[in-house]
Amino acid sequence: MSQYRTPTAYVLGVLVLLAVIVLTTPNGGTHARWSATAQSEVPAMATGRVGFEVGGAEGGASSATLTNTSGFGVEYRPRQVSLTGSDGETVTPPPGLRFAYRTGADCGTAGTPARWTAVAAGGSARVAVLERTAAPLERDRPAALCLTVSTDGVPEDELRPLAGRQLQVLTELEATSLGEGTWSTTRSWTAPFTVEPPEAAPPAETPAVPAATCTPGLEGVLSWPWSATTDGARVVGWELLRRPQLTGGDWTVLRSVPESPDRAVTVTAADVPNGGAGKHNTVHEFAVRAHFAPGTAAPETLPIVWALKSPGESRKIECMGVRQ
Repeated sequence: MSQYRTPTAYVLGVLVLLAVIVLTTPNGGTHARWSATAQSEVPAMATGRVGFEVGGAEGGASSATLTNTSGFGVEYRPRQVSLTGSDGETVTPPPGLRFAYRTGADCGTAGTPARWTAVAAGGSARVAVLERTAAPLERDRPAALCLTVSTDGVPEDELRPLAGRQLQVLTELEATSLGEGTWSTTRSWTAPFTVEPPEAAPPAETPAVPAATCTPGLEGVLSWPWSATTDGARVVGWELLRRPQLTGGDWTVLRSVPESPDRAVTVTAADVPNGGAGKHNTVHEFAVRAHFAPGTAAPETLPIVWALKSPGESRKIECMGVRQ
């Protein structure tokens, strides 16, 4: 009985193999599905590199030359700005500090409108450029980029700590491919910037004090200014003083003069004695002394000296000079 089992198992195995072959052989229902799979397409991946060079900025120039070395169109823009000190430490830009970027043939011309600007708000080391619109950069046609830094909007107390410091302005530039590609790259450009100290406020103008004068004539007139030198004490009156010029000595009080806005006194020939026969040209010096409100200040003689004479019998007053 056992001698018939082996041929039977062999026959059964062959039948199973034939069934598998039949079931897996393509027929009309499966052929279309296989063909569709064979014809499916995978989109091609496009790759590339943006060639973007920043030149002409060596040595700390305030302008740079940008070059597109790609095989396609590129657009660029400054993206953000920061400051560093001479030793490389980060410096926080003071609020109101303005960075202006110009491009094109007139980028260095004063008054040309800025294409991009960045204004520091204070408290942040990096300042974002406000305008996001990029400028085209053609291949083999370099473009100039100029930087101007303005401190006009910086409060004086914020600017003083940086006055006189030599800083570096670090600008991050971004270049992006034009067309269907979205490749991009960044470059950095460093330019120098020295913070000028704020202009000192001009000193308050001191009103011009009129000079003392002497007017000759049949009656000479002496006038004088008054600058409050005695703690602003109020003047209530004046005294006219005289002494010989040749001998000097103590002053003699001639008379009192009331205080008035004019501050002037009339001098006659009687106030300028000749000194007797043969002394018709005697020169006398005159001065005035201020008196103040009671209890405020001691009398004060002004440092103004008039030299007068009355020649001969002319009864006229001649002014020989005023010393102040």
